[in-house]
Amino acid sequence: MTSATGSATSRPHRNTGPSLQHRLAGVFEDVATITWRDMVRTARQPEMLTFATIMGVFFLVLFNYVFGGAIGAGAGIDYIQFVVPGVLVITALQGAQQTGTGLASDLSEGVTDRFRSLPMNQGAVIAGRTVADAARNLLGIILLAGVAMVMGFRFRSFSGAVAAIALTLVVGFGFSWLSAVIAAKVRNPEMVGMLTMFWLFPLMLASSAFAPPDSMPGWLQGFATHQPISVATDAVRSLTSGAGASGDVLYALGWVLGMLIVFVPLSSRLYRKAT
Repeated sequence: MTSATGSATSRPHRNTGPSLQHRLAGVFEDVATITWRDMVRTARQPEMLTFATIMGVFFLVLFNYVFGGAIGAGAGIDYIQFVVPGVLVITALQGAQQTGTGLASDLSEGVTDRFRSLPMNQGAVIAGRTVADAARNLLGIILLAGVAMVMGFRFRSFSGAVAAIALTLVVGFGFSWLSAVIAAKVRNPEMVGMLTMFWLFPLMLASSAFAPPDSMPGWLQGFATHQPISVATDAVRSLTSGAGASGDVLYALGWVLGMLIVFVPLSSRLYRKAT
């Protein structure tokens, strides 16, 4: 009896540590904390939201009233119905740009050094920012959609409007992680803005956002049709028009999934190296 008791008490205690459920709960709590921090900062700096919305309205007014007559007549389309989905996508991408500039500001100002000293998951810093930027994008996209409807744009159905806005947010979320990669690598807010414009403007202009790809030179049509901004725009356009959109939406979601697979781990690794 004694030997049995002794062997039982001498058995080493296994310390398994926090369970997976508790670790995941901690990660979600950290993400929520960073999201709240960035949302509060947005509320204190409303120009961040105003700029993205004003730029979207600027593109909408410019292309509809300046170029819309020529493009619409040449392609035989109702241009306001054609251009609004593209402007919604571009507005989301401009909102995603804020992920990079905000993260670069935190890195250059030493804010991330304070985050590193806290008992928190460091990957939550980027994740929380991307979620906050998605929430800010939602407000900007809804405001832009309201302006578009005043100008004559119409969603064919309420469900199509909800699906189109949701897809636009998902696309912006994917591009936020690309912006985070640039910020974690460069760590200079001004340079991040310049590099973002370097890839955004060519993709934006050589896309189906403002003109049908078949109106472009033959050597450009393939690229303009299948690049991510065009794919997302075509999917949103299908949803707003009430057409069958399953193929277009799946193609757009495939692009977003590919971006997340590449840029989420890459941005996290670069951020850890930067801090």
